[in-house]
Amino acid sequence: MARALRLWDLVGLFVVAVISLRWIAAAAAGGPSSLTLWVLAVLCFFIPQGLAVADLSARFPEEGGLYRWTKRGYGDFHGFICGWCYWVNNLIYFPSLLLYLCGSLAFSLAAFTGNPEWETNSTFVVLVTLGTLWLVAGLSLLGLRYSKWVQNIGGLGNWVPAALIFFIGLWVALKYGMANPLNTATLLPPLNEWARLGFFAQMCFALAGLELVSFLGAEVQNPKKNLVAALGRASFFVLFAYMAGTWGILATVPQEKITAVNGVILPLIELGTKIHWPALAPVCALLIAIAGVGTTMAWFSGAARVPYVVGVDRYLPAWLGKTHPRFKTPHYAILLQAVVSTLFTVFATLGNSRLENIYKVLVDMCLILYFIPYLYLFLTLIHLRLDKGVADEDSFLLSPKGRKFWGRVGLATTTLAIVMTLIPAEGHGWRLLFKTVAGTGAMIGIGLYFFLREKERKAAASNA
Repeated sequence: MARALRLWDLVGLFVVAVISLRWIAAAAAGGPSSLTLWVLAVLCFFIPQGLAVADLSARFPEEGGLYRWTKRGYGDFHGFICGWCYWVNNLIYFPSLLLYLCGSLAFSLAAFTGNPEWETNSTFVVLVTLGTLWLVAGLSLLGLRYSKWVQNIGGLGNWVPAALIFFIGLWVALKYGMANPLNTATLLPPLNEWARLGFFAQMCFALAGLELVSFLGAEVQNPKKNLVAALGRASFFVLFAYMAGTWGILATVPQEKITAVNGVILPLIELGTKIHWPALAPVCALLIAIAGVGTTMAWFSGAARVPYVVGVDRYLPAWLGKTHPRFKTPHYAILLQAVVSTLFTVFATLGNSRLENIYKVLVDMCLILYFIPYLYLFLTLIHLRLDKGVADEDSFLLSPKGRKFWGRVGLATTTLAIVMTLIPAEGHGWRLLFKTVAGTGAMIGIGLYFFLREKERKAAASNA
């Protein structure tokens, strides 16, 4: 495959893969203590994640990244489970991402045209979600040399609104004072509110995504140098967007007016009122929609490499491991992913209550399926031995002690996040937990079926 990703392409990919502005409103709704939880999530998850990805990418810059590393450290079975969970999670994630960008676009169009029906028009929702999905699939077929520009523009679409929120908040705080006081009492997380502490798991999820680029390892120019450099630059943009964006909302909007359900739009309306610029929210909503296209592009391209590399290894049908003769892209893997994602998107958008309930259970499974590969990431960082002839000092970033320390920190945090995800929220009961666990097990079981079937075929072929 062509090595199309340069340094700043990688920065854009990291930024668009990690940042989602809906999280800053959800964090701000919890009050100033969210700033403390952001710091904890950065120290306990984001930094270990970044160091693990940088260290392993520098030593093993290969297509399939996390899947390949797990396979090196723990064998074919664990490599498959890691890759399968990662891929299936993304298939479930795409519809919610598409609906989010559709909602932002509808709000912007409603504001600029004066027609509020955009937000309730089911035809518009279906056309935008499926149209975006297949646009992204088409660009993925052409390759990263084209699709990377969508990702880069999307990174700006995510970061610019966050920067505006921060600077408007700074201006309002200097002129009128903070809308929410920051002191020891308000910054300390409420230890007696389990739901609030449970949001810590979602913050870790919000900071996840750095591993995405590892699946494109063979398509990166000078990966040993550029991956580490890009991670350092992207970390600034990510942390600024989340922490400064959360602070900007808290500086401007009283906590009782902030709701996680309505995302960042209502705080943007409040900010626009404060500075007498009513177009702020619609403009930012349009940027968020553009960012959503870039985010979908990044995750779609990266996730498609999973069935491709597993197909190369013959643990999924071998045709998934083929590349297009002209564009050198995994075209069969891309098309399969587009078809399955279309089905999930139809489930989420048709308005059928039964299908919507099925999709909601699938969404609850997302966090568990996504964090399983992170368990493998940190375990691999701790235990993966260097190849023969490679000295410890050639690990490019971490010493053996550093790998063990940061790996254990990330492993403990990921385990805690999974436990918090499994505890039912108030009012949901244990029935939803059972469905989530059973559904997660079923998804993994489907993967095991493919793995065992293809393993038998490989064994039969080798004995023939």
